Amino acid sequence: MFRIEKYNDSYEELWDDFVLNKSINGTFLQSRKFLNYHPKERFEDFSLLIFSQKNNLAAVIPACKGPKDSSCFFSHKGSTYGGIIIDKKHYSGNSLLEIIETFEQYLKENRFTSVYLKITPDILSIENPALLKYLLYYKNYQQYSELNTYVDLENYNENILANFSQGKRTNINNCLKLGLKCEKIESDNEIKLLHELISLNLKKYATIPVHSLNELIALKEKYIAENISFFKCTLKDDMIAGAVVFYFPKTRTIHTQYLCAKEEFAKLSPMSFMYYSMIIEAKKINYKKISWGISTEDFGHTLNQGLLKNKESYGSTYSLNKTFYKKLSQ
Repeated sequence: MFRIEKYNDSYEELWDDFVLNKSINGTFLQSRKFLNYHPKERFEDFSLLIFSQKNNLAAVIPACKGPKDSSCFFSHKGSTYGGIIIDKKHYSGNSLLEIIETFEQYLKENRFTSVYLKITPDILSIENPALLKYLLYYKNYQQYSELNTYVDLENYNENILANFSQGKRTNINNCLKLGLKCEKIESDNEIKLLHELISLNLKKYATIPVHSLNELIALKEKYIAENISFFKCTLKDDMIAGAVVFYFPKTRTIHTQYLCAKEEFAKLSPMSFMYYSMIIEAKKINYKKISWGISTEDFGHTLNQGLLKNKESYGSTYSLNKTFYKKLSQ
């Protein structure tokens, strides 16, 4: 028997300890410390804690109500991944199935008519999430997949450039001859310059960064200082490219949240130099993987083949990001 409690601030410490230290698939992206950087009015939080019969925390589900449809339970609009976060003890067929059924009953009682669960990807989970994915399928959830690419440094030639395509090797060698440098940045002013560069890159796609400048600075200074870094690529002290990266220490994985470059320097291929530099960063701190993010749009139905080909040219391999959804009968 499991019981469900709706999250309130008195659970913050318990929640974060569970997600960061006790779960098999929790990351800082599902911690309250991270989720709290959002203004409270941005989402109507509806996160849940699931307790065992012995009153031990067995699972948590970071979630909010859908912004346009309050009868939609969405896990979670404020984070890249949400889903059911569970501990090792309860990651078994019987326990997890009962948790899912208890969770669905709770949603029906609270008048939700649909549910979306964007679960933690395999490469960020300590335990393979195959059981969770199967049981959601078993309970008649539909699913869509987004294609992610990443470098597996445990199966990577020690000579980084040997993994690259011929074209990328040429690009990197040219960048090195011209004296391009990649350095970590700390000052708010340089983060501002980086954010302006990110915004300029995204403008051509008629979109804006997920994070505002103030949010990026707050993440660095207040919320997830140990999980975020900023990098710049310079040519004669001019910032011509940059990156924002997230660190996932439990699985020793780096994720590139933003990679950007000034268009007028495209012939130098500073973006290639940033990919190369991020691999060096991962190796330097003894991380195992570096994720480049997805190459798909429209819930995975559109593949950006040019973007995928670019990521493949660094010796990348593939993983899937899964979202499960279901209409609930009342």
